[in-house]
Amino acid sequence: MLQKPDGPSSKSNWKMNNSTLQYEFFNDDTCRVTLETLDDCKSFAHTIAQILTQKPPRTVGLVGTLGAGKTQFVKFLAESLGANAQDVISPTFVLIHPINTSPQIYHIDAYRIHDSDEFLELGIEELFEQTAITIIEWADRFIECMPKNTLWIELLCEDPLSQKRTLVLRNLTKLPGFKDQLSKS
Repeated sequence: MLQKPDGPSSKSNWKMNNSTLQYEFFNDDTCRVTLETLDDCKSFAHTIAQILTQKPPRTVGLVGTLGAGKTQFVKFLAESLGANAQDVISPTFVLIHPINTSPQIYHIDAYRIHDSDEFLELGIEELFEQTAITIIEWADRFIECMPKNTLWIELLCEDPLSQKRTLVLRNLTKLPGFKDQLSKS
């Protein structure tokens, strides 16, 4: 798990489709978003997808416990870029699952990878350089291998059976204009 956001914050609501999401910025680097429903999650994933497509390559590190909704978030994000929902599966056993979107998404599950050497042997560094969006579940296990401008998204849930999730986005200062685009959505 990544560290909890700290410092002063500015709270706001933002309207997306028929949802009003609560978000809170901490310093210039971190934002916390509260999602009450799956529709909220889908709307937010769509917003993130639109921002990520503006300047690929982009890398997203997804963090969260089992059942937190990492793969569901990827599914919503990929759908908003033209993927068929049935084509988006957890890549636990294949490790890297390319998804036919524009730009291309590489969905990676690092859960079964044992160490940094094995992670790098996947050819991950080449993916980071492609004009694509690379999304890595369990990326916090290999922070030292991730690009410095990785967008970190941590999914938090108190009850995996509930639809309510809190997402914490980090490293916003490494993505020029990302925070402004996020708050305008």
